[in-house]
Amino acid sequence: MSVCNLSIITVCRNEASRIRRTAESVTTQTTADFEWIVIDGGSTDGTQGELEDYRGRIAQWVSEPDHGVYDAMNKGAARARGDWLLFLNGGDILAEAEVIGGMQRYLQGA
Repeated sequence: MSVCNLSIITVCRNEASRIRRTAESVTTQTTADFEWIVIDGGSTDGTQGELEDYRGRIAQWVSEPDHGVYDAMNKGAARARGDWLLFLNGGDILAEAEVIGGMQRYLQGA
């Protein structure tokens, strides 16, 4: 875990067509000094299969029905070990490969 203790939490449900771009944006960051938590609401469209290639980079992965996006976010927050939480929903991306590195430099001074 990094000095600034960052957890990225991805919540998703039935995002098979978009989850790979989210995973790529997380796993291609210039630093791997964070934990990535995926909370899947019991997808039935192949989302889990799309994420399988990234299993080694996912610190915690839960796939079960939930009571909506805020329930999923709370599940992720409860599992997070970081002092700082970044919610990156399924289908969303980080703008560039240096986003997390830049955040960490900022947060270490916070």
